[in-house]
Amino acid sequence: MPASIRPFFPWAMALGLAALACVPAHAASFDCAKASNPTEKTICATPALSLQDESMAELYRKQLATPDAGQWAAYLKRDQRDWLAVRNRHCKADVKCLREDYERRIRYLAEPLLHWTGRYVEGRCPKDGRFLDVTPSDDGGLDIELYICPDARGNMLLQGRGRLDERQRLVVPFGGRCTRTLQFGTDRIVVTDTPAGAAECTSPSTAGTFVRDARRSPFEQE
Repeated sequence: MPASIRPFFPWAMALGLAALACVPAHAASFDCAKASNPTEKTICATPALSLQDESMAELYRKQLATPDAGQWAAYLKRDQRDWLAVRNRHCKADVKCLREDYERRIRYLAEPLLHWTGRYVEGRCPKDGRFLDVTPSDDGGLDIELYICPDARGNMLLQGRGRLDERQRLVVPFGGRCTRTLQFGTDRIVVTDTPAGAAECTSPSTAGTFVRDARRSPFEQE
């Protein structure tokens, strides 16, 4: 090797090793140097879990950035905090449990209609009034359940599943010629009974305007 080249080799080697030292063997969505509980330490020590955590975090960021979604970001942040707390408490350092929990969370956050998820309230629930729970369905649509407050057990007024049309409406058949139409909008759902005024379509009436409560979840028991 020419003498003129030799002085550069040790420096190049040192710089290369320093660069490698700065790159973690695998990454997570949080700073592994600050991992503070058994769950976080297990994620940082397990490459496959670290990759799942990164995938989940990317989907979460995309959902937060959903345009014109009103209180959706506030609801999702609360929902994510709850999920993290349950993950840590339930799985602890169990790799299999964490892997399965991440798989479910990733599927959930990948739902294209997820931003409609929530509990929409009319009245002063849980004291009185009604609430409408909306969650993504397995077939790419939405599940809806309408209850009377404050005790939902046995007080369901409407249950249905469907896809939104081009006008953001979901139509639920309700016996005979009656339908319930749910018009989705930013942080609210307007329900109408059709045909309007028909006796068989108004007993019980489900018509009303329901507003999203970012503090409540459709996965909670009333």
